[in-house]
This record gives sequence, structure tokens and C-alpha cells, in this order.
Amino acid sequence: MKKLCALFLFLFLFNSFAEAQVVDSTNFVTDRPGVATPPDIVTLQSFQIENGFQYEKYSDGTILNENILFSSLLLRYGLFEIAEVRVQTDYAYTLQRDSSISSRIIGFNPVTIGTKIKLVEQRTIIPNVSLLLNLALPFIGEDEFRPEHAAPSCYLLLSNDLSDKLNLCSNYGLIWDGSSSIPSHFYALCIGMDVSNNVSIFLEGYGLLNHFLKPEHYADTGFGYLIANNLQVDFSIAGSLSLYSGYYLLNMGVVWEL
Repeated sequence: MKKLCALFLFLFLFNSFAEAQVVDSTNFVTDRPGVATPPDIVTLQSFQIENGFQYEKYSDGTILNENILFSSLLLRYGLFEIAEVRVQTDYAYTLQRDSSISSRIIGFNPVTIGTKIKLVEQRTIIPNVSLLLNLALPFIGEDEFRPEHAAPSCYLLLSNDLSDKLNLCSNYGLIWDGSSSIPSHFYALCIGMDVSNNVSIFLEGYGLLNHFLKPEHYADTGFGYLIANNLQVDFSIAGSLSLYSGYYLLNMGVVWEL
């Protein structure tokens, strides 16, 4: 009983300390933890580090697939008041296994460079709007993970504050894989809520549509915990709504703004 009381006291004091540190988080906006990307950009001359760990497992009926991102690193810098520059890479491990053989690959994913540009600030029913442009480079990373050619992608990012605590975010994007001239279509719709000064939760659906492949639809949910006004930890879990049996994805990470 004494240990239990001590634990509750510690959690109470930690939560009180964390809320005291969250003075004003309006300028601290993160791309994590969801798949949908908000249109907010980092403030001018701010440097933001977003890093996470991700585990994904699924089967297509014959082959078991496991994908691990030991480090999914995104670096963001506020270059202008309306634009940021971004660099992203992952240290990845993939395993494919059936009844007779298995294959493993480990190494860095291609480096992706990009920018997010703010187009419109929200005014009543007019949403926040930004444009996200990325380019995956074909000459950096593990050979098996590299695209044949430079692989561009572009996304239209929108969000609306429905109330002081509720926000709706949506994305639409085109993604080229570096080998085909026909892109995949990406969509995401996310609703987020601030539960308290330092806790936010979200629920979203997202997917990929391609002319040659079956549609992929997913849903995920999770939360972010704001430890200070420039430091957040997060956790999310996702499932498949269409293709794979036994699919699940776990994601956890941290965001730190300097």
C-alpha cells in the first residue's frame, strides 16, 4: 500500500511539473505521431528533431513480413516565416519469411529532402493550407532500399480548428516510387483533441490507391504527451482495413525543438 501511494504521489507531482512547463505550446507543432501531416511549419530559425521507433508485422497469406525502423529521423528547420526545410532518413530492418526460406535486409533508407510551404492561414471556414514537397535520393542508403531514380512526392495539407480543443486535418498526395511514371495516390483524414494542456489524442484513417495494385486502407490512434513547451513524447498503434491478415503497427517517438 505504501508503494502504491508513493507511485500515485510521484505521478501526481510529475504531471503537475509537466503542466507547469507547458507555458505556451502554440508555436510547437509536430508532424508526429500520426500519418497525416499538419500544415503548420516550425517557427523561423527553429530547429526541430523528430525521431521514432516503429514495428510493423503482417502476412499476405504465404509470406510473413516484419519491418522495423530502429530510428525514423526527421530534421526540420524554419528557413523563412512561411517555409521550412526538411531532411529525413530511417535505419531499417526487414524480414520476409515463408515455410522454406527467409531474407533479411538491414541498413539506411534513402535520404529524403523536402520543404513545407505555408499557403493560407485559417480564417473562419477557410482552412490552414500548406504544400509539402519531398524528393527521395537514389544514391544514398542500402542498395535494396534505394529507388532506381529520384522519387518525388507532393502533398496538399489542410487543417481546421473546430474548437479550442478539436482539430480536423486532411491530406492528399501523389507519390512516385522512382521506377514508374504513374504515381500512387495518398489520402489521410485525422481528428485530434487536446485532452489537457499537455495531453493530446487522435484518430485517423489513411491509405494508398494505385492503378496496378489493390487499395490499401488503414486506421490508427494514439496520443502525444507534452513534457515541456519544446519536448513531446508519443505513441500510436495502427491496423489494416483492407489487405493484410494480422496486420499491426506500433510507433513511439520523441520531438524536441531547439
